[in-house]
Amino acid sequence: MAGVIPVVNRESAYNAKYDPTTVGLKVAARLTGMKSGFEAAIAALVPIEQQIQGLLNDDGTIPTTKYPFYMAFGREIWGRQHRGISGPALAAESQIRADKWVDWGLDCAMLATIALDVFGITITCATP
Repeated sequence: MAGVIPVVNRESAYNAKYDPTTVGLKVAARLTGMKSGFEAAIAALVPIEQQIQGLLNDDGTIPTTKYPFYMAFGREIWGRQHRGISGPALAAESQIRADKWVDWGLDCAMLATIALDVFGITITCATP
């Protein structure tokens, strides 16, 4: 019957796993893929952020101090798309995110515009 691993063994395993040389080799082995993946993600995200900023600028009623929050909403939807979520699941996730941001003081109409114009998703606003 196996017992609990002694603290000394756990510490040595942890130290070996996170030794700077070991970590450096692991990162170096993956660095090329990490860089290309990041570049591809940024290349896909920047046009979406530019489109969101254009919608915010065109509206004219949204204070620029709130732009980062609308951008965050867009990034949340994009992130789920990027992970392969689509269709009704993406629509449901987007509605949840929109409801959260409305609760935090953002304009539901603008969130709905971003969702529809940028991602093709319909968001409904609750009537007070």
